[in-house]
Amino acid sequence: MHILLVTSAYKSKFNPVNALFFRDQAKALRKGGNQVGLICALPISLKTVMREKEIKFSKEHYNDEGIDTLVKPFLAIPKTPNRTKRKRFRIAKQLFIEYIDKFGLPDIIHVHTFLAGELGLWVKQQYAVPYIVTEHSTNFARGNLSKSQLKFSKHVFENSKTNIAVSKEFCSLLEQQTHCKFQYVPNVVDTSFFKPSRKMKSAEQFIFLNVAHLDAKKNQAGLVKCFAEKFAGNNMYKLIVAGDGPEKENLQALIDKLKVCDQVVLFGRASREEVLSLMQKSNCFVLPSHHETFGVVLIEAMACGLPVLSTKSGGPESIITSNEYGFLCEENELSNMLEQMAIKDFDYVEIRRYVQNSFSENAVRQKLELIYRE
Repeated sequence: MHILLVTSAYKSKFNPVNALFFRDQAKALRKGGNQVGLICALPISLKTVMREKEIKFSKEHYNDEGIDTLVKPFLAIPKTPNRTKRKRFRIAKQLFIEYIDKFGLPDIIHVHTFLAGELGLWVKQQYAVPYIVTEHSTNFARGNLSKSQLKFSKHVFENSKTNIAVSKEFCSLLEQQTHCKFQYVPNVVDTSFFKPSRKMKSAEQFIFLNVAHLDAKKNQAGLVKCFAEKFAGNNMYKLIVAGDGPEKENLQALIDKLKVCDQVVLFGRASREEVLSLMQKSNCFVLPSHHETFGVVLIEAMACGLPVLSTKSGGPESIITSNEYGFLCEENELSNMLEQMAIKDFDYVEIRRYVQNSFSENAVRQKLELIYRE
């Protein structure tokens, strides 16, 4: 089967660790013997351009472990969503035509988020190739979509063969907002990469880990406050926050104010290899987000054998289905649950086995291939 993924975000020279879960899904499909391609018309913000000191928006075309990949970044002007939508569509059409000239017409288009859906609609009309959609955007839960965006999303969903959401809670939310049917298929984790270390963890210090974009919706500030409330001054406990983003300076100021500089570390942007190393050295992963459609980083941590603690933010409810793997809590319960995580014994082997059975490449690929065949 020839499958073309059309994504709204992807890794690029502007951010080499962005949206890697799309790549993991493409790799999983490729390992199943499918022909797989991926195209992305990628909007880049002015902030990203200034941060990376990169002004060239050249196309990136490469074969990635058998996945024919075309990514074309373009500058997204602030507060001009219609311009970004038009430009994304124009570039996506160019990439699609280039793709089929080189690799042939796909059997199915798999669109990831409605933002990239205009290409799916066009290909369906011009080439009679069906498309399906997997929705990921937290903007539905956060109420950040305009009326025109909601109308467009519904148009994309109504014309697709199948609509997928990455958690059961998100399925229900999308059905309420769009009156379209959704089915649950989770994101995938590369369990051959994310795996436990053979080295013993330190018995002298308990390390909590968070890996995410430093953004207000990820609620790292709330996590730092809860950690300080329970463990300030007790050097047996440490919190590492890995990532970069607009909240970095505010978080450092908060850490200074709470006098936990010796215990709370802002690691900065981490490569995938660095994330793996951090997970293998930590004792617990914490996701304190206000909203999550899924929470890929949870299953990455669990694949390393880590127990996890997450706020009830939408997606994690479909992942942490038993207290054997970790805990779900309300935001106002987070500090107490940090303490509970530090004293509970978990079966690290059982946590990894659960992820392999539910979220591995093979498990998710089988679900997707059934949908493609149907």
